[in-house]
Amino acid sequence: MHFQPLGPRFFASFRTLREFEQLRAEPDLGRVTPMPFALYTREGDVLLRTMLPGFEAKDLDLEVKDDTLTLSGRYRSEPEGETALGEHVERPRGEFRRSLRAPFEIDEARVQARLARGVLEIELPRLLKNPPVKIQVQSEGQDN
Repeated sequence: MHFQPLGPRFFASFRTLREFEQLRAEPDLGRVTPMPFALYTREGDVLLRTMLPGFEAKDLDLEVKDDTLTLSGRYRSEPEGETALGEHVERPRGEFRRSLRAPFEIDEARVQARLARGVLEIELPRLLKNPPVKIQVQSEGQDN
């Protein structure tokens, strides 16, 4: 009889099962998983994109301090939920708050945010404390 040792693939299925059991055992307390986002670092700024379907600009709060952006909001409650006899809702609900750090200090006065068709785009420009100054090099015998 040939004995084959158990490899990582065998134990991975138990890890997945254990994670599933933990999720099933935990009560849903209205927690919302942080929304997925895309972050693009460009030469002078960072562009952040996240999907927020069903939101209006008034539903969102955006704060910037130093190198940190904080986005928060509240999912609207379902009107049918107040009068329904039973409920099964798979949409997120409750409040959310997400903070992200930029790789540089943000120029708070120039931040721009746009919400269109459920996609929020935020431009976070780099703060230029001491912008470079162009210095003209003069050659001998040249006047100003």
